[in-house]
Amino acid sequence: MDFLDRVAYRLCERYGDEMEKQTVVLPSRRAGLWLTRSLARLADKPLWSPSILSVSELFGTFTGLIPADSDTQIFELYNVFRRLFGEEMSFDDFWPWGEVIINDFNDIDIYMADAGKLYSNISDLKEIDAVFGCLTDEQVEIIRGFWKSFNPSSSTSEARSRFRSVWEKMAPLYTAFRESMKARGLAGDGMLCREVAEKALTGKLQVPEGKRWHIVGLNALNNCEKTLFRYLKQLGVAEFYWDDDHFFMDDPEHKASLFIRENRRIFGNDIGKPMNSFHEPPRGRWQIIDAPTDTSQARMVAQLLEDEQITGEDDPTSTAVILADEKLLMPVLGSLPASVEDVNVTMGHPFRLTSLYSFLKQLMALIRSARNSDGNITFRSEDVLSLLRHQYFTLLAGTEGDTLVREIIKGNMIRVNASLLNERFGLKQLFSVPAGGPEIPEHLAAVMENLEEASFTAEKDGVSLSVDREYLRMAINSTVRLANLIRSYSLDLKPDTSLRLLDRVFRKMIVPFSGEPLRGIQVMGVLETRALEFRNIIFLSLNEGTFPGTSYDNTYIPYNIRRAFGLPTVNEHESIYSYYFFRLLRKPARGWFMYNSTSRGLNSGEMSRYLVRMSYSPLFAPRHRTVHINVGRSRLLAESLPRKQEHNRILLSLYGNGSEGDKFLSPSAVNTWLNCRMRFYYKYVCGMPEEEMLEKEIDQRRFGNIMHEALRRLYVIVKGSADVAKAISKMAGDREHIRETIIATAMDEMHWDRPTLLSGKGMIIIDVLERYARELLLYDGRHNDLRLLHLEEDFTGTFKVASAGGMTEVKVGGRADRIDMTGGAVRVVDYKTGAPKRDAVTVEGLFDEEKDKRNDAVLQALFYCTLIRQSHPGRLVLPSIYWIQQLSSADFTPYTRTPGLEGTDALHEEWNTFMSDFQQQLDMTLNKIFSDNEDFTMTSFRRRCSTCPYRTLCRR
Repeated sequence: MDFLDRVAYRLCERYGDEMEKQTVVLPSRRAGLWLTRSLARLADKPLWSPSILSVSELFGTFTGLIPADSDTQIFELYNVFRRLFGEEMSFDDFWPWGEVIINDFNDIDIYMADAGKLYSNISDLKEIDAVFGCLTDEQVEIIRGFWKSFNPSSSTSEARSRFRSVWEKMAPLYTAFRESMKARGLAGDGMLCREVAEKALTGKLQVPEGKRWHIVGLNALNNCEKTLFRYLKQLGVAEFYWDDDHFFMDDPEHKASLFIRENRRIFGNDIGKPMNSFHEPPRGRWQIIDAPTDTSQARMVAQLLEDEQITGEDDPTSTAVILADEKLLMPVLGSLPASVEDVNVTMGHPFRLTSLYSFLKQLMALIRSARNSDGNITFRSEDVLSLLRHQYFTLLAGTEGDTLVREIIKGNMIRVNASLLNERFGLKQLFSVPAGGPEIPEHLAAVMENLEEASFTAEKDGVSLSVDREYLRMAINSTVRLANLIRSYSLDLKPDTSLRLLDRVFRKMIVPFSGEPLRGIQVMGVLETRALEFRNIIFLSLNEGTFPGTSYDNTYIPYNIRRAFGLPTVNEHESIYSYYFFRLLRKPARGWFMYNSTSRGLNSGEMSRYLVRMSYSPLFAPRHRTVHINVGRSRLLAESLPRKQEHNRILLSLYGNGSEGDKFLSPSAVNTWLNCRMRFYYKYVCGMPEEEMLEKEIDQRRFGNIMHEALRRLYVIVKGSADVAKAISKMAGDREHIRETIIATAMDEMHWDRPTLLSGKGMIIIDVLERYARELLLYDGRHNDLRLLHLEEDFTGTFKVASAGGMTEVKVGGRADRIDMTGGAVRVVDYKTGAPKRDAVTVEGLFDEEKDKRNDAVLQALFYCTLIRQSHPGRLVLPSIYWIQQLSSADFTPYTRTPGLEGTDALHEEWNTFMSDFQQQLDMTLNKIFSDNEDFTMTSFRRRCSTCPYRTLCRR
């Protein structure tokens, strides 16, 4: 018989006709519902239900004080601190300190420690006996050991001095804080419990007549609880039911039995002897599963429910899925099989894991990034983009946000003006900045109310939206409450402090699930299992460090002092969780225990100490199982995509000579085909644009763009000069003009203002660009016969290729950096800002798809040479690549190093032969591009994939 069934049997047996006079105190609401079900099953006639309370509710019935939340307590503590010590500490500095103090004061109260003695500053060890004479010899010795180590004969350190400074304030602050809270009719949890316990200790606590209390299924009791329970027992109005029917009660060394043994000794056990003793669990009943990820644990739940036929059992409520880590709640619920018809979840969903929290987090980041310059408010573009892309922004403004996202990225805006956002959306509440920290909570509450109103409007219009109004209303109420607190205490908070306070409020919020606890598989947290028993248990996240978790909050009270005054330490915490775990193992026919075996971040990858003990215990002898993830090559596309006629139809519609528009196949497209045909497919066949990214720095691509455009702006001035070389040399001496041209070009390219451009690394890049530009001007100034023909102009031509319908012409072309004449030859000049490639070039190597490091720059220059030769037949046309990083080198030459062809010294006929070979290879490549038989394949050189914008589509 289950523990709660035994309690119900006892209650019916003794108080069946007076059940309405009974009050049952249980560790959780769920346990109360289970007990009610047990009573209903046992009753042979209609019964009144007993009152069911939690421990905190029990204490609340004996006092008129109103429980205060932690935020109210910190605000009140800050007021008391300033009044008591007169220190001008800002709330921003006090807040993290105050949180720790509140936790310590709460521990002192619920364990009824003497704050005056605990916070005593013992400078002379002889004082210990006098001050702590009421404590046991063991407690006094612990305190003596602490102060002896704290007061060495040598001079105290700065850290010790700071500790003393804080320590000396604690006792008067504790007393004044309690008085101030009580004057307002408020109390923290510990203070409220102590108020009741001290009245019970003096016999002044008023207990209603005719009532009887039943303390059921509790474990670790603090001193306030022990004091109240003793008082009720002395009055003869309380009975105690301890869940002690467990194997570990026979082992005095087992930590799980620590508190139950003490409780039985103090209060006895009114439940009587168990009907059935605990039997040794048979082998094969338990299974420990190590899973490589949290997600795989969630998936294993579904597999176990199906494979072990748990979903088909008569009573699904006898199966519990227990989560040691609350983050697994949604993955588990999302993984449950369709055969699970009913699920009960009452553990609550953390607000911090909701979409609404992510929206508020982004809105707070926007406020944090705001900059006000003479009334002109701007925000960091990253924060604006995150907000515009959020699903909740779509609720407020529709799809207009996507349009602005593209504009911001295209314009490469580093900061976005609030006026632009307000003009586009009319959401002034969203893109305004509160005047100060105290106004921020009200601002966020107003935004959420607009969101709530928009959700109702959309619903009326028949638009389906994924907005949980319960989350929204909870967040609004919590935010308004914080705003009222700040106003009532007249605090002038910094904006960052208000934002951190709000984030703290949101992170603490738990959104309860509504449901019927007495139906379906039970999904719960560890604390909800108290007093309950199940036939099947699936326990997740049993990792060391997660279960048991952190022992207690941050504290200013040293370990030895806590131990001496009976405050909780890691030892008690270990015993509490040991009991939670091992008491669950009494009933189950089957149990599965999972842990994440991957060591990553804060996760140790080790199983919990309780699983280790279970593994080595002859009582359990669990089987061990490892879950593997099968890693396969999941692709959207295979290594090769077969060519179809539709592909050629698209290409010819774009680049065919009779096609509409002015598109032509560029040298970049040819290089893309040779480097990776699949990338060519995505970009030129599918027309998928390469994703534009917001650039906060001048990267290599932007650097090259600025260099090219700045040189065009400089050379266009001297293009028509009678003596171009002389004009260029003169310009090379005008550093200011060169620099200003580069700055103006960079501002246009990056869409930045001058201060943004010339801050940080931008200044260094401008210096480098200026140096490169001067070196290029000086180099060109030495060519006395230099003539500039074209600057950044398009050159086009046609090539005949074979297609399904026969021979057809396709348009090719591109934009050459510069066309000039010197030494009797026409030169195609291509500026290159990257690392020089000075290897010897062969025509075959330029078109070799299996060559890792092809010379794209030379192919591009020769491509333009081919087009110019079509319009300048008989001319010697040379590719001239200006590797700007090497312009100042004594041996620099812009001409391609081709075996037997060394620049202008080469014979005209030899260049003609070389270019004919090049044109032949280009012809063959263009025919492949438009061929029906050439598939689109992925490159075999994976190094290229690292910078490819389409790599996620290939899963590389």
